[in-house]
Amino acid sequence: MTEDPASATSGHTETNTHRRIAVMPVYNEEATVVSVLQRLEPLVDEIVIVDDGSTDRSRERIAVWAQERPHVHFVYYEDNRGMSAAYYAAFSDIGRRLRAGDVSADDIIITVDADGQHEPSDLDVLTDKLTGEGYDAVIARRDLSTYTAFKRFGNWVLSLWASFWAGCRLYDVESGFRVFRVGPLLDALQYYKGYKYSETVEVAVVLPRLGYRVCNDLMVPVPIFRSRTRMTDGVIDVVAMVAAWWRVVAGRNRPPGMPAWSIYVLPALAVLALVFISADMLINPLFLASDSMHSYAHVWYISEQLFHHASLPLRIGLLDSGRAATFPYALPVYLVGAVLYPLLGDWAVTMLMVVAVVGTVWTAGLVRPVLRDPWFLLLFLLNPLFIDAIYGFQFASLWSTVFFFVFVWVFERQRHLPAAVLLWLAVATHPVIGAAAAGAYGLCILTFDRARVRPLLAISIPVAILLIPIYYMELLTPSVRENSPLTVGSATVLSIIERGTFIAMPFALSALAPQIRRLYRPVLAGGAVTAVAGVVALSGVIRYEHSPGGYYGIMHHSSNVYAEFFRSPEFHPGATYRVLEPSEREDGMYRFIQHGAVLSNEFFNESVFRRPWTQSQYGCYGAFKGIDFVVAEKAYVQRYGTSERELLQTLVTDGRATIVYNDPAGRFTVYDVRKFMSEQTKPQSLKACGVF
Repeated sequence: MTEDPASATSGHTETNTHRRIAVMPVYNEEATVVSVLQRLEPLVDEIVIVDDGSTDRSRERIAVWAQERPHVHFVYYEDNRGMSAAYYAAFSDIGRRLRAGDVSADDIIITVDADGQHEPSDLDVLTDKLTGEGYDAVIARRDLSTYTAFKRFGNWVLSLWASFWAGCRLYDVESGFRVFRVGPLLDALQYYKGYKYSETVEVAVVLPRLGYRVCNDLMVPVPIFRSRTRMTDGVIDVVAMVAAWWRVVAGRNRPPGMPAWSIYVLPALAVLALVFISADMLINPLFLASDSMHSYAHVWYISEQLFHHASLPLRIGLLDSGRAATFPYALPVYLVGAVLYPLLGDWAVTMLMVVAVVGTVWTAGLVRPVLRDPWFLLLFLLNPLFIDAIYGFQFASLWSTVFFFVFVWVFERQRHLPAAVLLWLAVATHPVIGAAAAGAYGLCILTFDRARVRPLLAISIPVAILLIPIYYMELLTPSVRENSPLTVGSATVLSIIERGTFIAMPFALSALAPQIRRLYRPVLAGGAVTAVAGVVALSGVIRYEHSPGGYYGIMHHSSNVYAEFFRSPEFHPGATYRVLEPSEREDGMYRFIQHGAVLSNEFFNESVFRRPWTQSQYGCYGAFKGIDFVVAEKAYVQRYGTSERELLQTLVTDGRATIVYNDPAGRFTVYDVRKFMSEQTKPQSLKACGVF
């Protein structure tokens, strides 16, 4: 690169204004460059020309014109490096001069194309907008009415894409006619690279993301149509804008001690993890997980009742011999899913689950902005109990979390009426998790922010009254009434602890942000170790007594292993079936009720009673539930190793039960236990059976 100072004073002699420095990249513009320079010169204090390896007579014509103009600086490359490289060289040199004190941070940099498509006489309008309205950059919005429809459409698409990544509305992101304050532009220079023509779009994204004010709605005419960009340049720009945005959000707050390359690896893992989780779920219309079938079954049943019977019952006649509650939780979201079900089928539930996952992350950043920093978002996603909530398909818990986070955000902005609605949604969606989160938040308000206690009480009391029907339906749930208080209580406490960890994380990370940023490397290492250990313990990779069901749906799809049985005469719609499946693949139970069978239990683990049985206990339990048939999967026996299969075989040997169907593939066996159950006396409650 070579630089030649030129020789003629600028015609711009206004006082009490910031210095204007024009930057013009040139590549093979011998026909227009001198004309543009002559019109530009009176309007600026200084011109920096970068010849980017022109092969025509542009360089010679500029050199002749620039003679005896000391405020013209001529930089040239021997080889063509692209417009972005030309701008980068000029801006870097201005940065050097800023550090030397030759240029002020409030001076103005102007970029003008050498091909004549920008009218220098419009420069005063742009600079007046910049200085008069406090902008940090003004990007001229070109009047593209003389351009082809294809070019206008392409510019519109790119500008819309840029607006998304910039966080503000941009109308002509490709415009090269721009004015900047020196300080903001050089700050932005740290975060964009520029490839070929991408400098214009990258800086338009970077500046707003750094918090600078950018104007792009000032229309200017375009005297001539000139464009060298091609479709490939547009594709490059699309990618370059995303990369520029990432360099800002990940690079600006890079924790001390983290290497520069890490912004492309470590925080990117957070984004990639969300993309993987979303895609992994969405490709499965029926996602297999320990708590997934409950949601699919309830949404399907509610939709059936709404659209085929015009009713909304409080009980589901096909679950737990007709005793199951329709809305033990997730009332508002189940209703949304039920409305979408005729259009999307089971995928409606999967889609809502993905929305809940992404929504939890997004609203965490809403309620505490520190979570918008991908370095802190990575720590949030490393929580193994959050991962467990996702792959365990904790549908209601995650939606309750979304509503709770938005409730806090709205309440802290003193919008009390919508806050009350959101608080009701949070608790109605999961009466245990929502109430625990609201209670913990209330204690924090009482301890640290007593000025908010009165408005919080003012909305909590009417919300509590409106929640009475929700808790009534919760108490109708057989799994609550048919287990000991110790079983229900321990399950409740465990659920609060598990889900409370990721609900509390945005608040904890925000409160400890300075310390975490200072000690980020050991904190990240500890989080990674905890995540790996937690996933190993919770995912089913290692089996142990009472181990969780695991993340079966990550690698497996649902398949209807009962299809042939449902078509056989041995299947009896309307009969009550006890279906024994591993908790992480209860899609068989769901298919049974879809074919008109009644399940003897709900989908909750507490309702299935996976336990060792004596014959008397089993008879008492079966009589209370009204069981007609038992379906025992081979996978269930391998997973839990209970004595139930042996007990059934004993009943067959004794002639008190019969095998009515053996799956040809050996996956399950169906037992008719009606004779055995007819010999039993139905108890008043399960407590009489001694099962808890």
